[in-house]
Amino acid sequence: MKYIFALFATLLFFSGCSTTTYTKQISSGLIDNNDTIISARDGSFRLQGEFIPPYVSSAHYHSLNISGEKLIKGYQRALDFGAKHVLVKVPSRDKELYGVLVLDDIDERGFGPGTLTYKIIIPEPYIKAAKDGKISVVYEYYGVKDDALFDNSNIKKYSWMLWISDKDIFK
Repeated sequence: MKYIFALFATLLFFSGCSTTTYTKQISSGLIDNNDTIISARDGSFRLQGEFIPPYVSSAHYHSLNISGEKLIKGYQRALDFGAKHVLVKVPSRDKELYGVLVLDDIDERGFGPGTLTYKIIIPEPYIKAAKDGKISVVYEYYGVKDDALFDNSNIKKYSWMLWISDKDIFK
């Protein structure tokens, strides 16, 4: 009898305490400026205007665990989870910028525009900040609905992220 209780307690512990996050993919995207082009460094894709995501990464960054220095250096982890090395051509610069692009799948509890489509906007101040080997990061995030166990109101997850620099520093 005591073995049955131990087996039941073990099964309850491993099944009841695990957290499963279900994700879904975003099926379309838009680069806000039609003159901006994001190309894979390996030549596998080229994004301009409206696009269908050529890949899905699973970096799953969220606002509670990435900011400041961690955000700037976050491209290293993102590459481990499917982000791609890219070149970014923007109208205000003659030379392409180097970058790392995340197009993440999203938490099914997510809500807001960032869960429906990737809308990539690269504001001019971020382009200007990506000079002399400095890294600039742009992104879009979405909220996560509360579930029965946790208050998720402070969590914002990133649907896409783009690190850019004028130097080839994303090794």
